[in-house]
Amino acid sequence: MAPAVSASQGVIMRSLTSKLDSLLLQPPEPPPPAQPSSLRKGERKKILLLRGDLRHLLDDYYLLVEPLSDTAPPPDSTAACWAKEVRELSYDVDDFLDELTTQLLHHRGGGDGSSTAGAKKMISSMIARLRGELNRRRWIADEVTLFRARVKEAIRRHESYHLGRRTSSSRPREEDDDDDREDSAGNERRRFLSLTFGMDDAAVHGQLVGRDISMQKLVRWLADGEPKLKVASIVGSGGVGKTTLATEFYRLHGRRLDAPFDCRAFVRTPRKPDMTKILTDMLSQLRPQHQHQSSDVWEVDRLLETIRTHLQDKRYFIIIEDLWASSMWDIVSRGLPDNNSCSRILITTEIEPVALACCGYNSEHIIKIDPLGDDVSSQLFFSGVVGQGNEFPGHLTEVSHDMIKKCGGLPLAITITARHFKSQLLDGMQQWNHIQKSLTTSNLKKNPTLQGMRQVLNLIYNNLPHCLKACLLYLSIYKEDYIIRKANLVRQWMAEGFINSIENKVMEEVAGNYFDELVGRGLVQPVDVNCKNEVLSCVVHHMVLNFIRCKSIEENFSITLDHSQTTVRHADKVRRLSLHFSNAHDTTPLAGLRLSQVRSMAFFGQVKCMPSIADYRLLRVLILCFWADQEKTSYDLTSISELLQLRYLKITGNITVKLPEKIQGLQHLQTLEADARATAVLLDIVHTQCLLHLRLVLLDLLPHCHRYIFTSIPKWTGKLNNLRILNIAVMQISQDDLDTLKGLGSLTALSLLVRTAPAQRIVAANEGFGSLKYFMFVCTAPCMTFVEGAMPSVQRLNLRFNANEFKQYDSKETGLEHLVALAEISARIGGTDDDESNKTEVESALRTAIRKHPTPSTLMVDIQWVDWIFGAEGRDLDEDLAQQDDHGYGFFILFPGYNLQGLLSFFLSLPWLLSLPSMHLQPDLMIV
Repeated sequence: MAPAVSASQGVIMRSLTSKLDSLLLQPPEPPPPAQPSSLRKGERKKILLLRGDLRHLLDDYYLLVEPLSDTAPPPDSTAACWAKEVRELSYDVDDFLDELTTQLLHHRGGGDGSSTAGAKKMISSMIARLRGELNRRRWIADEVTLFRARVKEAIRRHESYHLGRRTSSSRPREEDDDDDREDSAGNERRRFLSLTFGMDDAAVHGQLVGRDISMQKLVRWLADGEPKLKVASIVGSGGVGKTTLATEFYRLHGRRLDAPFDCRAFVRTPRKPDMTKILTDMLSQLRPQHQHQSSDVWEVDRLLETIRTHLQDKRYFIIIEDLWASSMWDIVSRGLPDNNSCSRILITTEIEPVALACCGYNSEHIIKIDPLGDDVSSQLFFSGVVGQGNEFPGHLTEVSHDMIKKCGGLPLAITITARHFKSQLLDGMQQWNHIQKSLTTSNLKKNPTLQGMRQVLNLIYNNLPHCLKACLLYLSIYKEDYIIRKANLVRQWMAEGFINSIENKVMEEVAGNYFDELVGRGLVQPVDVNCKNEVLSCVVHHMVLNFIRCKSIEENFSITLDHSQTTVRHADKVRRLSLHFSNAHDTTPLAGLRLSQVRSMAFFGQVKCMPSIADYRLLRVLILCFWADQEKTSYDLTSISELLQLRYLKITGNITVKLPEKIQGLQHLQTLEADARATAVLLDIVHTQCLLHLRLVLLDLLPHCHRYIFTSIPKWTGKLNNLRILNIAVMQISQDDLDTLKGLGSLTALSLLVRTAPAQRIVAANEGFGSLKYFMFVCTAPCMTFVEGAMPSVQRLNLRFNANEFKQYDSKETGLEHLVALAEISARIGGTDDDESNKTEVESALRTAIRKHPTPSTLMVDIQWVDWIFGAEGRDLDEDLAQQDDHGYGFFILFPGYNLQGLLSFFLSLPWLLSLPSMHLQPDLMIV
């Protein structure tokens, strides 16, 4: 069944109409200095005519692609072809408008204006400006004429093909038509967001229905007490539940036995593995307290030796997920010593010979997973629709059993189908019958492959809300088994324009709901889950990933070139491009692709394979995850200053990246993250008006920096007026520093890490910090005091200090009682080696201060003892922070993917925002 509506349809149409309106609303007069030049009157007239033609065309388009009911048949092949041409036309017009905006910006910035310039130079400059103005007018006239001709031809074909006959009286007025469409889309999104995909324990961690015997076998194997290293394998077809079983086993039993493991790791392996990345991931999990620098270059042999040395005297537990070749096991096993410490390794694979090879051809250690039986399949389906223990509607039982059989006992297919039916409960029997008939003769039990799953996935995709289709297809840019962080994905969707505010929900919250919806529907699998069962990261099952990649190519949404792929079918105009090149031999020439139209690019691979950024002038999203196999490799990214449409930039790698000194021209930039060593001054960073999230790790040449942290709070920090979340590490703090921060009126969350305690207390005064909801203060001594009226909105307070410096300040002067909105206080006290009497005295004094609060009985109090805060002299700050992370440092629990190594970091992070109670963001700070 062909899709009725493309994933990108709603996105591009909203973008196109809003851009035209914005451009035409500008007065035809000289603009203010901060604005681009306006259109001339003649140019405005041409654009106005184009807008009118487009409104007519889009009116026909929406009537064709939006069915009157969910059971209406999709457009036929002729209609689908026409709709695809209209979408491509809309993209071309959208690109033209972006290019026009860029030219207007450059046009305004032209000219010398210097009083010392000679007359000849001034005349030459004026002539050049006039020539540029004439060329621009001619270009606008030619492009608009071409687009109007294409629009009229599309309208003519729509009428001649009888794709949607309408009388003139049935056509609403343009303004009403826009409002109706927006209301319809809004109602759909509101209905979609009102559905309850409860993120309970079963939904987050997967369903283990019918796998009790397999789980018991694994528990016995893990705990049999035999000192020799043992390897077991879970083998079964794709979608049969191997990952769910292994994940639950790792979560429930990896630390609960009488003899706990010294270290453990859960490693995912794609079909085209990069051994360096896999072994690096394994090492980072086995010894998290000693994270190597992101700028380090590691070879496979060195990694294997490091892992082997680390594990030599330890009891370890490792799960290797989705192993595709025994040759890979031959490499990995070289780093896993048999040290007679009861260590265990668990493999999951779809290939039985691989399972046997890993287990030393001992079939006793192989756990074969078969599809579920009918009864267990029904139990899983019904629990997925109505929840465990709830009664299933009797009138839907018959049609449900038919669909369950067509899922062939595969938990992945059953779960996805059940979650989809949950979303259709309000639509009644007619919709259920329609979906049941759509599954025709699929039999996944006989054909448990991608082809067998495609029909199920296609059905689910076609019935997704329009707002979710683009979000799902966007995941196709990521590598197989790549762990995708929710916070990153939310920002990328926003930069792409997929997200609109709904009622009282701001865009971050809406995007977060979309992510939760994908998890709830079973289309992505959760990885990192916090204590509130909120999913913070996910992976995409390889069967789902293959499907959405094919669908992305089919709809010309995106294209992924993976390794030496050269035969992939694609359109000549690529809008989103993802390149996965592990080494120079994998590089695929980008022949036949028009790169100037690319608006989003993701690159994963060797930096030597990286194409020139200068070819992508219309880029809005740029994701760079590259690495080098040689020390001291650098890459020049100063050309990003010319990407005037750029909204999102994320850089990860073990190389040094040179950023431009000035980024003021990137007026649309919302997110800049550099998780690599970066060299830049960024002198004009405070002038990037739309910047909401800045993260710079291992930054060189930044003023006021001492090693990897600031000496004190930089004065320019106080100019970031739109900043809502700030995490900053400094060597020392003064009263003036705190006064600098209190001027940030939009700040809602602040984490302040101070290496050296000041001689005098720092006073949080009764002015400033009016919007602050969350405050975290880390210092060797509790040197902060709060006066009456200080931080009036703070609801969560996190304190970190050492017990041996507690008496440096009077414990009666903390002023905790003045934080009138406080609902939760958490303290981590360093000094586990202190004598018990001192520990008791410190904790008692802290609890006495807390009891002075006006509502002590309602406060949530959590006090724990940990190792030293910023430990012994000579230890690196990054090691101290990593150790605090290991002891449940609240900030790091909420951000498990961020390895803070003494960094400057400004965060706009959805998981943290959602964790703040009763927190409402200011709509005027959102980028729409």
